Amino acid sequence: MLLYSGGEGLANILVLNGSARPRGFTAAMISAFCKGAEEGGNNVSVINLSSLKIHSCIGCLKGGKDSLHPCAIRDDMDIIFGEMKTAEVIVFATPLFFWSYSGTLKNVIDRLWALAECDRSMLIGKGRAGALLVAAGGSHPELLYEHFDYMMTRLAWKNLGHAEILHTDEQDINNIPFCESAYRLGKSIK
Repeated sequence: MLLYSGGEGLANILVLNGSARPRGFTAAMISAFCKGAEEGGNNVSVINLSSLKIHSCIGCLKGGKDSLHPCAIRDDMDIIFGEMKTAEVIVFATPLFFWSYSGTLKNVIDRLWALAECDRSMLIGKGRAGALLVAAGGSHPELLYEHFDYMMTRLAWKNLGHAEILHTDEQDINNIPFCESAYRLGKSIK
């Protein structure tokens, strides 16, 4: 389900929201990022992954036979595949779960491989860029940053960097401050 789509601008940005909390720290970061990106003249779409039914990858390597449905599994991942066709920037937004992505977002990342099974250029390269938004209860997202950086290298996407809110366990979820780093990351996309 496409949660938000706004503007007509320089880049088509797809934000994949891996959080189940509609008004949590990850959502606050996404809001700040979108504000900056739209002020920069970009078109932004946000998909709330928790509202979709997306199964985990089964490693069958049987995708790629149908460009309209790249994966052998038929579920809401087809929505993501459709949005990926026009997205130039993919933003992975997640709470930090055991020093990694949320399970919902990890399922999507794993399933993206079906695009490469159709045609490597549907996933690898294609002039794309990626960014990462992380809300962490503590202060140790380094392993996630390393994986994200490696993923950008392997996908041959420009790495736009990351923004984070740390120590969310110590903050009031009902009074989340504006995330300046997410705003600046969004604003930097030209």
